[in-house]
Amino acid sequence: MERRRVVITGAAGMLGSAVVDLAPPQYEAIGVDLPDGDISVQSEAMGAIVPHGPVAVIHCAAYTDVDGCTRDPETAHRVNAGGTRNVALACAECDCHLIALSTDYVFDGEKGAAYDEDDAPNPINPYGESKLAGERYALEAHDRVLIARTQWLYGPKGKNFPHTIVTKGRKLGSLNVVADEYGSPTYTRDLASRLWELVERRLTGILHCVNTGTCTWAEFARCVLEAAGAGHVTVQDISRTEWESPTRRPEYSVMVTRREAELGLTPMRKWDDAAREYAKQYLSDD
Repeated sequence: MERRRVVITGAAGMLGSAVVDLAPPQYEAIGVDLPDGDISVQSEAMGAIVPHGPVAVIHCAAYTDVDGCTRDPETAHRVNAGGTRNVALACAECDCHLIALSTDYVFDGEKGAAYDEDDAPNPINPYGESKLAGERYALEAHDRVLIARTQWLYGPKGKNFPHTIVTKGRKLGSLNVVADEYGSPTYTRDLASRLWELVERRLTGILHCVNTGTCTWAEFARCVLEAAGAGHVTVQDISRTEWESPTRRPEYSVMVTRREAELGLTPMRKWDDAAREYAKQYLSDD
C-alpha cells in the first residue's frame, strides 16, 4: 500500500524531529527545514511543500526565542505570522490539510483560570502577537486548517528547560527558579503522537494540545531533578519579577481543552508522568 505523504516544517527542531520520528507506518513523513526553503518567503514555502503533493502539513517551524522576538519583533512577525500564512497558501494550492502549531502566549494570563479554545486571545509580548497573527492568517488563507496550541515544550532534541535545569543544577548545586508562573509542561513525543492522530482525523478550528495538569517552573524543576537522580540540587523559589528578561510573560497561561471530549480524544497523560519518563531516559546519569 502506498504511504500518504505528510510534510513537517521545522523538521530539524525539537518538536519537528519528534513528529518525523513518530510517523505512523501509513504515512511518509517528509521533513523540511531552512535548507529546503525559507517559509517567510512565499515562493520558497510553495517550493518546499507543493511538489511533494502531501495529504497534510504539520507546521512546526517558528521563531521560538521569546526574548529574541521581543528584541526583534519584525523578524518574529515575518517568520511566525508571514511564514504561517505562506504555508497555509501552499496547503491551499495543493488542497491538503494543515495543522499549524501555536502557543499559550496568545493569552495574557489574567483570566485567573485555565484557558480553553473559546477564550479570547490577548497576547502581551511580540512572540504571542506574532503567533496569534499566524493563526489568523492561516485560518483566512485556507479552509482546512487546525490550530494546535501547546505550551512549555521539552524533548530529546534541542534546548529546553529540563535539560538546562539538570545540567546547571549538577554544576552549581543550587538554582533560583520562578515559582509564580503556571503552565502545563508538554513532552514533544506525546504531542507528536497527538498530532499524527489529528492528521488522521482531519480536524479543523482550534484545539489545545497539552499534557494534563498544572505546575510552576519551580515544581517542574524539582520533578525533573529528582527523576534524573539530581534530587540533592536545591531549588530556591523566586518571583518572575526577579528573573531578568526583556519580555513580559503571562502569569497563569494554563490551557485546557473543551473540544477534546467532544471529539472523543483520549486526554494526554499527566505532565509529571511524562516529565519523569523524559528525565530518566535522557537526563539520568545511570
